[in-house]
Amino acid sequence: MRSLLSSIVLLGGASTALAVPFDYLFKRDTTTTSSTSTFGPGFNTITWKNCSTNDPPRLQCGTMSVPLDPSNPAGAKITIGMARLKTSHAGGVPPLGVMLMNPGGPGGVASGVMKAVASGDFTLFSDQIIANYDIVGLDPRGVGLSTPVKCDPTVANVRVNTLPTTTAQYNALVAHNKALGQSCASLTGPLINFLSTAVVVEDIELFRQAYGMGKLSFLALSYGTQIAVQYAEAYPQNIGRFVLDGNVDHSLPETAALLGEASTFETTLNHFFAWCAAASPSDCPIQGQNIPAFFDNLISNAATNGIPAASCTPSTCVSPVNDVDILTGVQGMLIGPDITSAWPPLAASLAKAGNGDASDFAAGVFTTQVSGGYSNIAIGCQDWLHASTALDDVLAKMRTAIAIAPHSKGISQSYTYQTSCIGWPAPVTNPQHVLKPKALTAPPMLMINALYDPATSYSWATGVAAQLTQAVFLTRNGAGHTSYLLGGAAFDIANTFFLTGALPAPGTIVTS
Repeated sequence: MRSLLSSIVLLGGASTALAVPFDYLFKRDTTTTSSTSTFGPGFNTITWKNCSTNDPPRLQCGTMSVPLDPSNPAGAKITIGMARLKTSHAGGVPPLGVMLMNPGGPGGVASGVMKAVASGDFTLFSDQIIANYDIVGLDPRGVGLSTPVKCDPTVANVRVNTLPTTTAQYNALVAHNKALGQSCASLTGPLINFLSTAVVVEDIELFRQAYGMGKLSFLALSYGTQIAVQYAEAYPQNIGRFVLDGNVDHSLPETAALLGEASTFETTLNHFFAWCAAASPSDCPIQGQNIPAFFDNLISNAATNGIPAASCTPSTCVSPVNDVDILTGVQGMLIGPDITSAWPPLAASLAKAGNGDASDFAAGVFTTQVSGGYSNIAIGCQDWLHASTALDDVLAKMRTAIAIAPHSKGISQSYTYQTSCIGWPAPVTNPQHVLKPKALTAPPMLMINALYDPATSYSWATGVAAQLTQAVFLTRNGAGHTSYLLGGAAFDIANTFFLTGALPAPGTIVTS
């Protein structure tokens, strides 16, 4: 899962031969109107305008009204916001229609990615993709330009132990969860109960209708793959070309989901240790010693004593830094996805922490009522089961995770949901489930997963592939979270699919 906005790198790469032709037709973009929405009048228009007074060429922001509760279309409404990069094709009509993109999270701001792409802050899409598609970063409800989740930052900043070992610590954790959830419910209003991915799927279908598309294309990264797969489950007939990169398996029971993410974090961490031992001292300043032992001692010291963060002030970040802070930060820095640029800074940060300054791992301070961190937990608590009701339940999960992940101790987004959602006021309305048979009627999709992805396990991807048997699964034999952002062979294969419909041969493995 996780948002990838901070991880996007410049792209490039060689062309790759493909096989298996696959093609679907797209309707012409009608920009502001569409066929009548299945939800009735009032949900078939996107209003487009400039995002700012000095927009880059072809960038626009849009809004549309959707039902707060899809089962009650005549009831309250919320706003879904988005940003699009209009096609560079002559005449302004995209030959292949519209492509959605989601960068992950939950809580990743897709509109922000599109603004950065349009301004040239980084290159994400090839010239051919931009010429053939309007590309839209649609913010899920609760996120970015859409009607936001709001929470009290004062409550959010209270520190509690998320690895409780005593009843008092467990009770304090649950009390904090309830207090934060109640603050979010009070400030957000009824939206707090309608944030699940299943509801997001309905918003996307309304978007498709409003844009006048016959088929929807989608670049889905990390958490975005969950959105894409659940859309396939609900509206398989409306799928054009879907690329799922860094796959989330939303069919697993609690413990299996936790162990899948914990084991892939641990495996990638061990790859980092091996890289560090073989790297130059300038790339990895903690080499020349037992690196796993150094890491374990650092985590133990942070858990027992805390490690100061010299650069923190009370208004910016939290000092001292604890073990969960460091482990969470390490997983984030392992993500990459370009490990050649991401892993040397991680090694430097660990060395700095070993010398008594853990500033690079310090948790930030919430300063406003709107944050991607709030929407992340609010969406996750409606999507993922968190059935623990006592300290013993949490301890059993901790013991199981530590048994297979002794260095990283099971710290993960899965663990966060299973502990930080205990006591959350909104119910789980979109729990884990095996995909309905209807999903098998969707056209073939391209699935991509790195073998050593620290956030979305390769085992998760194989689980999704087993449910979407028509999908073609592309493996990148490498580390880092997602592959499209690297601009290598996987990027080329995905773009060829988007442009021509050609899929790689089943079982294809690439290294970039």
